[in-house]
Amino acid sequence: MNEPIYQVVATVHDPRTAEGMQEQPAYDVEKQDRTRATGIAQKWAEDGYWASIYDQKTAECIVDFAPKGGRR
Repeated sequence: MNEPIYQVVATVHDPRTAEGMQEQPAYDVEKQDRTRATGIAQKWAEDGYWASIYDQKTAECIVDFAPKGGRR
């Protein structure tokens, strides 16, 4: 679980609806372990971004965080 296979992506739009979508994410960090990825995502959400964590092996979204909100 702490293998560095996670990617964290911050966007200014809801990743589930793509409402307000822009071409590029605001931030994108690859090759993180899950603990570090979760910390990064929570920080970005606190800063007002939608933050999602993806498994880079499967491209599956593991968890996402709403801006200034909680885990979804």
